[in-house]
Amino acid sequence: MKFKYIILSFFFLSTVGCNDSFLDKAPKDQLTDESYWSTIEDVTMYTTSLYTYTLDPVNYILMTDSYTDNAVPVHIYDAQGQISSGTATSTTRYFAETWKSQFKGVRRCNVFFENIDRVPMNEEKKQVFIGEVKFLRAFFYTTLVRLFGGVPIMTRPLDLNETIPPRDSAEDVYAFIVKDLEDAAQLLPLERKEQSEIGRATKGAALSLKAILSTYFNKYDIAAQTAKQVMDLGVYGLVDNYEKLFQPAYENSKEVIFDHQYLENAKDMTEGSLIDQAFGPQTSSGWEALSPTQDLVDAYYCTDGKPIGESPLYDADKPYENRDPRLGYTVLWEDAIFAGKAYKPQTGVANATRTGYTFRKYINPDNDGCTRPGWTNFIYMRYAEILLSYAEAQNEISGPDQSVYDAVNQIRQRPSVEMPPLPVGLTKEQMREAIRQERRVEFAFEGIRLLDTRHWRTTEEAIKKPVYGAIKDGQHIFVEQRKFNPEKDYLWAIPLNEINLSKGVLVQNPGY
Repeated sequence: MKFKYIILSFFFLSTVGCNDSFLDKAPKDQLTDESYWSTIEDVTMYTTSLYTYTLDPVNYILMTDSYTDNAVPVHIYDAQGQISSGTATSTTRYFAETWKSQFKGVRRCNVFFENIDRVPMNEEKKQVFIGEVKFLRAFFYTTLVRLFGGVPIMTRPLDLNETIPPRDSAEDVYAFIVKDLEDAAQLLPLERKEQSEIGRATKGAALSLKAILSTYFNKYDIAAQTAKQVMDLGVYGLVDNYEKLFQPAYENSKEVIFDHQYLENAKDMTEGSLIDQAFGPQTSSGWEALSPTQDLVDAYYCTDGKPIGESPLYDADKPYENRDPRLGYTVLWEDAIFAGKAYKPQTGVANATRTGYTFRKYINPDNDGCTRPGWTNFIYMRYAEILLSYAEAQNEISGPDQSVYDAVNQIRQRPSVEMPPLPVGLTKEQMREAIRQERRVEFAFEGIRLLDTRHWRTTEEAIKKPVYGAIKDGQHIFVEQRKFNPEKDYLWAIPLNEINLSKGVLVQNPGY
């Protein structure tokens, strides 16, 4: 059965109360530890419940890609509009929601560590559970440190009236995460072969997260070494069909390292996905909540491997022909066919694109009309990101050696993409730009672009470009001019409510 643990998790969470105060400080007498931690079934149910705290894909895509040069939100009110326009404050709702959900996950991981030794069970099995929860705690902290910077490191659940700890440095949080991931990699299995365990953490997931986070922190030696470990596991590879990689038919493929799984034929959104409804085109009854920019569309090269401004293949009257196939797998433009229908953008009306383009990646044509919850899994980490993380790190270490070319070209030349290999003889700087370009078009709308530009310190450059859309009435649609303050906007605000609850122990990020 697909994603059995989603069903179990909601049963569990409905029986265990929680408190929404800082760092999820909750009384321990709600479904008491003494009554709960008795059997291996308890442990299984508890660990499966932890996966519900991984990032909600819809909000994650909306709040990250919409604050890049890839897209703008359609619904400009509330949190998405504040974040996109550069006017977010410490009271912006999504900051608080993200902080709270990730620390709830951390607390529940720590409750696990306090109680696991009380459960009679096979030692080998127990160690796998421990590795799994260490991975998940690291996953939650990875989200926190990349979005907020340094946060309090918690290794046990706080009691109700316990003093709130101050923030640790981002470097200390990184070191803490890496230790959890190294421990997890030693304890987790290489693969999850039982159907009921598909989607749970593996050795490869732990190593991959270490490589990705180390790249983010410019720890290139660690990143390259760890990414190479993942490449050498012999478990992962690129799938041939880039389009179907993001469809149910290719779920749990060899390219997927860690994902958010959904149940087909789900009864409601507790088991199914909102991706189709939120991002799907209006022609499929979607809300079109995210609008791709012209800048993103222009970033896809022509099939000769040259930018549109340099390629003789580019025809301004037929701008979508002779382009990197990933463009058509990622973005819908006027008259593009989806689910057997021509897409007709309606700008200037509710629930409609602001740019003349809309989202295609992850939208399931078999859910046309959005008559039921979606069931397309959302991928948090996939093998292509490991290849490009390796390429970036190795290039920074030693320049563009053959292993760097090989890693990038595998992605460019997968069947269904088949872009030309990178030209030989690139300098270190040229290869750096080539890798950044590849990451942008490969990972559009996967929640990665914002993190990349933060890591490269190029978010200001990306955000302050005027936002344009497709040509309408003879000229490109002008959408907006956004703001970016480099003194504060490379981090999100610590939620004001959390600072107030801490009575000043938590120190706000600069500028908020």
